Amino acid sequence: MKGPQRLLPTTWQGPSREARWRRSRGRRVLAGLLAGCAVLAVVGAVRPADPPSYAVTVAAHDLIAGQRLGPSDVQQVRWSAADRVPGLLSSAAASGKVLTSPIRAGEPVTSARVRAARSWPSLPKGRVVIGVSSSDRVLVRVLQPGDRVDLIDTGKARTVAAAVTVVSVPDGSLREAEDHPTLSSTDAASVLVAVTTTQAAAVGSASAARSGGLGGGIQLALRAGA
Repeated sequence: MKGPQRLLPTTWQGPSREARWRRSRGRRVLAGLLAGCAVLAVVGAVRPADPPSYAVTVAAHDLIAGQRLGPSDVQQVRWSAADRVPGLLSSAAASGKVLTSPIRAGEPVTSARVRAARSWPSLPKGRVVIGVSSSDRVLVRVLQPGDRVDLIDTGKARTVAAAVTVVSVPDGSLREAEDHPTLSSTDAASVLVAVTTTQAAAVGSASAARSGGLGGGIQLALRAGA
């Protein structure tokens, strides 16, 4: 058998009726496949390109205010470039931040909804941070984070918290007290200290007595060698 038929299966070769039928059917199948390829090529050529998009960091689930973000709390999705979100944070930038407001699942994480986590000195378990107002601006001015102070209830002449750790001395609080020397002790410079919940209650009671005009208040005493 000569010619192109030599490339065909044996049952397709020759002048027999069955061989001719097989060759005819093969040509029809091949023509259909070529036509399908042509249609796909045309559709691909005329179909518009996907719209531009960009990566957006969103909440992976509902998040509450005050929550510190971890890797499992956020995820990356793609949004249309037309829907730009101002202040958007990357996943890396969002990790470790603290939410200032709740975020529902799928909502973007932006700089307006988070703050940096506070970096306190290492505090023992069970401690809380409270603010203590002091009119002794000379002492407040020399206090530094890590100092140890006693908190004295002057109304009852007793120490309500001994050797508690100073966490922070806000500059703004001290500056305001110095700029307004007539401020009352309740509006005086504040110091942040770490205390137990029991000590916090005692300090609150003494401060309330002072505010209510019953006398007393909290006096800070810096420990020697602190």
